[in-house]
Amino acid sequence: MTTAIDHKLPQRWLFVPGDDDARLQAALTSGADAIVVDLEEFTPATGRQLAISRFADFARRARALKVWPCVRLNRLTHGGHDELAELISTTQGDSSGAPAAIFLPAVEQRTQLAALDEALAEQEAVHGLPRGSLKSVATLESQAGLLAAEELLAAGDDTPRLLGALIGTGDLAADLGLMPDQPVATITETLKPWRARLAKVCQRHERLAIDGPWRWQHGLGTDQHWANQQGLQARCVIHPEQLEALYDLMPARGAGPRPADGAVT
Repeated sequence: MTTAIDHKLPQRWLFVPGDDDARLQAALTSGADAIVVDLEEFTPATGRQLAISRFADFARRARALKVWPCVRLNRLTHGGHDELAELISTTQGDSSGAPAAIFLPAVEQRTQLAALDEALAEQEAVHGLPRGSLKSVATLESQAGLLAAEELLAAGDDTPRLLGALIGTGDLAADLGLMPDQPVATITETLKPWRARLAKVCQRHERLAIDGPWRWQHGLGTDQHWANQQGLQARCVIHPEQLEALYDLMPARGAGPRPADGAVT
C-alpha cells in the first residue's frame, strides 16, 4: 500500500457547479491544477443528472490540459452511491473519462471511507477500469470529523485509495456556532486550530492536506502565509480570481514542475 504524498499532486483545487457550461469552460483555462465538479453543494439537484452525463467529456478535456478532473459526491447514503455508478458508467470503460479524485462529504467515521473504497473497487471491476485507478479524498467539515482525523486518515487495507482530506471550513464554522456576519478575524482565528490539526495529522500519515477556501475579498496573502507555515500543501478555491495569486503565495513542492504540468493518469 502506498500512502506517500506525490509531489505532483494538485495544489489549487477549484470547485465549480457541474451544470453550468460557461463556468466549466472558464475553469479549464483558469489556472487551476484540479477542477472539482461539486454535485453536493454547488450543483442544484435539478442539474445533477446533466452534470453527470457531461462529466466524461469534461474529464477528457481537462486531462488534455494536464488538469485533474474531480467530483464531489453527495453522501453515499444520500444519493452518492447512485451518482458514482452513473458517473463511471458514462466512461464506457475508458479511464480518461473518469474522475481523477472523488470527494466524499461529511466524513466522521472510517466506515464511510471504507464504504466509498468498496464502491470504487466495484465500479472499477464492473466497467473494466484499472484496479486502484479511482482515488478518494475525505471532506472533514465538523468537529466530530476533525477530532476523528487520526483514525480516519491512518493507513489501512480498507482505504487504499485515499489520497488525503479537505477541511470544509464553511460547514465547520457553522458547526462551531460561528455566524457569517461575525468579524473575519473571529471566524479565522477560531478555525485556525482545526486547520492546523488537519495539517499535522496529514503529515503524520503522509496524506495530502487541502485547506478550505478563503471567502473574503482581502487577507488571502496573510492567511496563506500562515497556512504554508502549518504545512497545508493544497487549497480549495471557490473564487477563480484567487488562483493567480496562489501561484505566487504557495510554495512549489519538490523539484519537479507545477502540479498542473504533471501527468494526470
